[in-house]
Formats: sequence, structure tokens, C-alpha cells
Amino acid sequence: MSLLKTFNVSWIIGVTAILLAIARADTIARADLLIDGASTAGSFDRSEGDGAFRHLRALQDIAEANGGNRAAGTPGYDRSADYVAEKLRAAGYSVRFEEFEFPFFEVRTPAVLSTSKSDGRQELAPASALHTLRSSGSGDVTARIRGVNLDLGDAPPSVSNSGCEPNHFKEFERGAIALMRRGTCPFQAKVDNAIAAGATGVVVMNQGTEGQVGNFSGRLNHAVAIPVVGVTYEVGRSLDLTAQADNGARVRLAVDVLSGKRVTRNVLADIASDSDGSLIVVGAHLDSVAEGPGINDNGSGSAAVLEAALQFAKKPHQAGVRVRFGFWAAEENGLIGSRHHVASLSDQERSLIALYINLDMVASPNYGRFLLGQGAAGNAPAAVAQREFAAYFREHDLPVEERSGGNSGSDDASFSQKDIPTVSLYTGAGRPKPEVEASFFGGAAGRPYDPCYHLPCDTVDNINREVLEQHTQALVRALSAAAMNAQSTSAPIQKAPEP
Repeated sequence: MSLLKTFNVSWIIGVTAILLAIARADTIARADLLIDGASTAGSFDRSEGDGAFRHLRALQDIAEANGGNRAAGTPGYDRSADYVAEKLRAAGYSVRFEEFEFPFFEVRTPAVLSTSKSDGRQELAPASALHTLRSSGSGDVTARIRGVNLDLGDAPPSVSNSGCEPNHFKEFERGAIALMRRGTCPFQAKVDNAIAAGATGVVVMNQGTEGQVGNFSGRLNHAVAIPVVGVTYEVGRSLDLTAQADNGARVRLAVDVLSGKRVTRNVLADIASDSDGSLIVVGAHLDSVAEGPGINDNGSGSAAVLEAALQFAKKPHQAGVRVRFGFWAAEENGLIGSRHHVASLSDQERSLIALYINLDMVASPNYGRFLLGQGAAGNAPAAVAQREFAAYFREHDLPVEERSGGNSGSDDASFSQKDIPTVSLYTGAGRPKPEVEASFFGGAAGRPYDPCYHLPCDTVDNINREVLEQHTQALVRALSAAAMNAQSTSAPIQKAPEP
């Protein structure tokens, strides 16, 4: 997604000691994995070959044939939706497209950032060091650049609130380009404050703290009329030093973007059922960012959900079990597809959703295994699913960290905000892996979980295939158990009268 995926964590279960004990347990009582005496383990059938990874190959091919990405509102996304729908229809699902309008944004040409010094010398920032923020305006501006509360000295930089408060612009020169550090508040707040102070353009530099020095992507919550880019810490530092040393220096900032409204579609697949009882929804966002094919983010989640749906269709299902698989569009634009779906349901329809399971980025190369839920107890479908996910990883000696809360940057938020229980799987995005997690999961401390997050290199070569298949198998098991539980506990519900 266009916002860095982050955990919204209220508490962490057991952190290291308990999790290590869980991961190393060799024998476990199976009583809690049985419902009404029936095993919920569920087997995984890889007779099709390559499991979920075959779908990633298909998504990669689609991206390569359609401009290098699968972003919502583009042919690459539409072909991805067609691929998923075709597979699900062939498996016997009732498939429909759910269309909606969304704000579209496309960078037509790479941004330009250059400095003209008073002695006539020109310095052009490398294209690899800057990135147009989503919802930036177009424009070609040449002006002085002025730092805003940068708080840069000889000491290593600390966390920044540069530009977060209107009073940071008290001495700002109207008509200048504002230079701010990333950090503390949303990009939108910084940009809105800059516009109010008369800025003609905005450059947001990475804040220079550990793990936040390179190029980065980001988005504004709504469109603005001036050009806005993000740059590396090094480029931002150079701009600030130039502005201080050479008052005559001018900076040119040029951004060329296309924005407007487009129509895209979610893909929804239901098991044919006459029941109006409890519903379990399993989903993943299908779109990529415009910068690349998005094979880990979030081809991996979509491939795992699709493969689990194909396996689930082969299982015998008793009457009363309702399961829906959702492949969301425009998640990278702000969870728009999943929010549209949830909003389109009636209050009664939403009340029947017993559980939403979300998979987002489940094959990161420098992975962690994060299981997120609300910590539900008893035999509610959410509690059953969370226990089964944990049990799968535990029984295969795979370390997993259980966290309470949701992935606030992903589609589970669309459901949890409507008080629908959620359980989510996630293996990490662009943030550096801490030392404690490297010692727990393995991998390289200090390096991103996914070094190709929101970059063109997010291809099939950026995937940990083994981790992808582990999460797919875990999903098949947890879904089977939760569906059995929902069927056994669901009471008949009177149908709503026809409008």
C-alpha cells in the first residue's frame, strides 16, 4: 500500500519468552484443535504444482504485458481481476465484480529537482533519490528553498516534527519552496501548513534517523495544487546547506502528474448457499502501486487467498456455511475497495460477518511472521481461526509473533472499524528488522523486511516461496476450522423483508 504498513498494537502477547516457548514446543494437546470431535487440521493439496507461487508468475506476466504494474484503474489491474475471476469460476464459485469510482493518480514523467547556484553551476538530484508523493499537484516552479524547523546540527538527527505546526512557518518566505523533514505528523499536515504559509512547492526529506535515510514513497490524503516530492536525507541535507551558504541559489521543482476519477472493481466469490446465517470473509488487496508489479505487495496475499479458495472449494461443505473471498481494488489509494464493500452492506449484512481474515504481504524476503487479532476467547470464529493459525506455525516449528490489534495500513481496518472481528497475517514491509526479531525469526537485523517495498524490483525474485506456502497452508487450516465452527454455532436468522 502507499502508506507504510504499520501495526496498530494495543499489546503484544508474550513477546519473546512465551513466543520462543511456543515455537519450540514439540508436543501439544490436540483437544483445543477439535470441534465436536472432528479434526480441523485440513490438508493442503499441491497437486496443481507450485501452490500459490503459480499465481504470482501469472501476475508478474500480466504486469510485464501492461506497463510494468497492476495499479487500480490500469489495464494491469483489470487483467489481474480477470485472472482471479476466471480461476474462481472454474472452481465453482459464484463470482461477481463490484465496481466503484476512485481518485486516480499517475506520474506521467519523473520529477525533476535541480539547483542553480549564484555562480551559474547546476546540480541535478538523481532520479533515484526523489519520488513524487501521491496526490501531488503538477507544476514547474523555480524559487528559493527554505528549511522549516529542520533541527539539523552536527549531532545525529533525532525524530522530527518539521512542518507539523503552523508556527514553524512564522518566518517562512512566501513564494519559496518549503523543505521539511519527514516524521511525527502526516505528510498532508506538513503540506497544508506550507500552502497556508505561501509555499509554491514542497520537498520532504527523509528524517535521517536509523532506517529512514533513503528514498521513500508516500501519499497525501487529498489532492493539492502545488508539486510535492520526497527525497533522501542526503539530498535534503545538501539542499539545506546550499540554501544557507548561497542566498542567491534557486531550486527548480517540476512534477507532471495526471489525476482525476476512474472506475475499478473488487472481485467477490461466494460459495453457493441458500443460508442467511453467519458469513466468513477472507480477503487481500489485488492492486499494486504504480511503481512496480507488486508481487509481494500484495500479489503474495492475493495468491495465498486464491490458492486457499481453490483448495477450499474441493472440500465437502455442510449447509449453512457461508464463505466469501474478496480481492480488493484501490487499497494503495487508501483502502478504498474494502471500505466500499463494507459500506455497501446493510447493517444486517454486516452483523452477519462473524470474521474477516486479511493477508497482506505474506512472502517478504527478510520476513517475520506476525499474527494479528483482537485476542478473542472461546469458540467464536475469530478465536478459532487465531488459535489454528498459531497451532499450524507452532506444530511446524515456525516462530510466530502474536499481536493484539490490526494492521492499521491494510484492509482489516475497513472491517474492524465496523466492529467486525478480524485476524490478519503479515510478514513485514519497508521498515528495518530489529535485532530482537532477527534473533527470533532469523534474517538480517537493520535491513528492511522487504527491500523492494513499493519499488520496481518487487517481482517474483523478491518472494520467499517457502514462507508464501507456509501462510497458504496455515490459511487453509484456519479457514476450515472457522467455517466448521460458524456452521455449528450459527442459529437460523429471519431473512430481511424485500425493499
